[in-house]
Amino acid sequence: MAKRQVFRIDMHVHSMYSGETPAEPRDIIEAAKEKGLDAIVITEHERLSLSLPFEDLKKTAGRLQIFRGVELSTDAGHMLVYGVRDEDWKDWGAGRLNSAQEVIERAARLGGVAVPAHPYVVRKKDPFDTEPAVLVDDRITSLSGLKAIEVCNGKHSKYPGVCEALGKYAASVRLPGIGGSDAHMPEDVGRAYTSFKVPIYTDRDLVREILRGNVVPQTDSLRLFPARISAFVICEISM
Repeated sequence: MAKRQVFRIDMHVHSMYSGETPAEPRDIIEAAKEKGLDAIVITEHERLSLSLPFEDLKKTAGRLQIFRGVELSTDAGHMLVYGVRDEDWKDWGAGRLNSAQEVIERAARLGGVAVPAHPYVVRKKDPFDTEPAVLVDDRITSLSGLKAIEVCNGKHSKYPGVCEALGKYAASVRLPGIGGSDAHMPEDVGRAYTSFKVPIYTDRDLVREILRGNVVPQTDSLRLFPARISAFVICEISM
């Protein structure tokens, strides 16, 4: 039987426009191509408009799809917002600590989806503990209207229990899990990503498939093949 084809998207990527990295947009795009990704989502900090320069680069990106989102600071940690338009979002929430609940509701109202980014905490027994406990950030547990959780984050892979802890939590509350590298440098693009069951060509496609749960979080060192999927969420949700 032919192997199922998937559409691989790094859902959490930053560039020089976030102000935290010298990474040039063209280098980010080339790295994504080299890694064999089908798409990336640029999620600069605080302002959706910071990723506008990537619009011009779409023409030269070849087969690589480029989507744009934003990563906001909230009272429940960072939130990734996907699928909203510039003219609707208007850099809402920039430069302040937002209510996570309000971010979730606003994104949904505008046809998008808000997803908690790397929502975990580390508890060490002592300063020399090399295998600390990884726990779900309890600030997200009281949020209503959540539709997905970032389960795998490439930047935080130094704690090997993160994907499993977040995946088990997502499974327990029947939410899809996604993956993104949180790359701030080209070489880190694709360290974690999300496999979609169908090609994604528009923001509407992206949001729809997340809401349906047709997503599998992956990292470059962890493949969620059927033997391990039970520890993570693969929900089939009909709209």
